[in-house]
Amino acid sequence: MGVIATLLPEERCLLRVVQAVSGQHTVVPCHSWEEVMRACEDEAVHLAAIDLFADGRANFDRVRQLKLRFARITLVAYVSFHSGRVRDLFDAGRAGFDGLIIVDQDDSPLQLKSVLGQAEARGVATLLRGRLGTINAVSRDAVLVSITRAHLRLTSHRLAEILNVSKRTLLTRLEHDRFPAPQKLITWGRLVVAARMLEDANRSADSAARALDFPSGSAFRNTCQRYLSATPQEIRTRGGAGFVVSEFLKSVGRA
Repeated sequence: MGVIATLLPEERCLLRVVQAVSGQHTVVPCHSWEEVMRACEDEAVHLAAIDLFADGRANFDRVRQLKLRFARITLVAYVSFHSGRVRDLFDAGRAGFDGLIIVDQDDSPLQLKSVLGQAEARGVATLLRGRLGTINAVSRDAVLVSITRAHLRLTSHRLAEILNVSKRTLLTRLEHDRFPAPQKLITWGRLVVAARMLEDANRSADSAARALDFPSGSAFRNTCQRYLSATPQEIRTRGGAGFVVSEFLKSVGRA
């Protein structure tokens, strides 16, 4: 199980997070930025859900400190919205937040689970973004979407829809840049995100398989062997997501 640190002054927001991730993550409630820092030092925190306005105003200095000290942590802003906060929420993305949840608008348990998962995947996508080299925009976006939407049941058709191109165009562009066909690319994206989960020593292979909708733990292990010639434990010890990204780039001649 992964560990999520929270700084959520509103009890109802904390309870919604706990409900959304029940059975998959341990939630560590914090009551100050200092407690968040300590939790990240003492626990294997992989994601922090934070009310950016916990101090009454947007505290971007604290956000920057958190990102500098714990670069791999995924940050999600969970805030109440009103018109006076528009600029602060716009700046949140530049400050390092990977996801945004608005209180009472998109924080049902199902929505929360989806947003938290997608935010974590967006954090992983940064491992690849700067290493793809010069390729056409469709191929680049297809690779990144396969990671950022890894928690969804993507199909080749849905991937093309998201990119606003036909399946034929998507296949042609990927072939031109020597990337795998869409369905294989989607599997690579899921493996990258699964590998990031496995960087948490307390996260089991079965847990990662469930989070990413693999049919079973055995199916996940078989996919690891087929694509990476490695077990989930070997993926963990070889560097997790960084290892999978390197193997993917090798497979397409972009190491």
